[in-house]
Amino acid sequence: MKYTGRIVSLLIVMISSLGLIVYNYIFHGLLDVIHVTVSAFYLFCGWWLGKQYDKIKYLSEKDLLTECYTRRFVMDKFPKLKSISDRKGQQLILFLIDVNNFKSINDQHDHAMGDRVLQLIANTLKSIFRKSDYVVRWGGDEFLILLPCTDEARMQEQQSYLHHELQALSGLVPMTVTVSAGYAVYPNEGIGLDDLIKIADKKMYTNKYGNQANKERRMSL
Repeated sequence: MKYTGRIVSLLIVMISSLGLIVYNYIFHGLLDVIHVTVSAFYLFCGWWLGKQYDKIKYLSEKDLLTECYTRRFVMDKFPKLKSISDRKGQQLILFLIDVNNFKSINDQHDHAMGDRVLQLIANTLKSIFRKSDYVVRWGGDEFLILLPCTDEARMQEQQSYLHHELQALSGLVPMTVTVSAGYAVYPNEGIGLDDLIKIADKKMYTNKYGNQANKERRMSL
C-alpha cells in the first residue's frame, strides 16, 4: 500500500497549521499550548484521513488474494500504455496465463490449497517481470501481464524462464503445477485490449491442447 494520501494530507495540514501559528504569533503575539495541541490533533486527523484514502485506492487497484492488479485497473490503464507505446514507437506485449487443471486442484485438495497455488504463481510472476510491467489477476485462475516497451525476443525469453520458475512451485505444494501461456503484440496483432486478449487466448489454448495431443501421441507410440 502506498503512502500518497497520508503524505499529501499531512503536508496540507502541516502547512495550514504552521501558517495559522505564525499568523497568530506575528499579528496577535499568541503562541500557547492550545494552538500547538490543536495543530497536533489536526495532524492526527490528516494522517488518519490519508490512510483511509490509501486503503480505498489500494482496494480499488489490487486483488486481495494475490495482490496483483485488478481487471478494472488494467482496463483503465491500457489506453495510457498504448499512448506511451505510440509516442515512443515501441511495442506493447500482452501476456495471458492460465493454470492447467485448476478445477482438479480445488476438487482433489481444497479451495484453500487452490488459493495457495494462485498466490505462489502471482508471487512468481511479480518476481520475474519488471516493476514497470503490470501483473493482473484477470479472473479465476487466469493472469494477464502487460509489458510496455518490450520486444518479442524478450517476451520469448520471459516465457521460457517463467515455465522454468513455475516448475519449482511443484516442490512447495503436493501436486504438479503447470500453466499454459499465449501472448499478443500491440500494434502488430491488434489495437484494442479485447482484440489482443482474444489473440493471446487463442495462442494459449493452441499451446495447451497442442502439447497435450503431442504427449498422447508419444505415449501411443
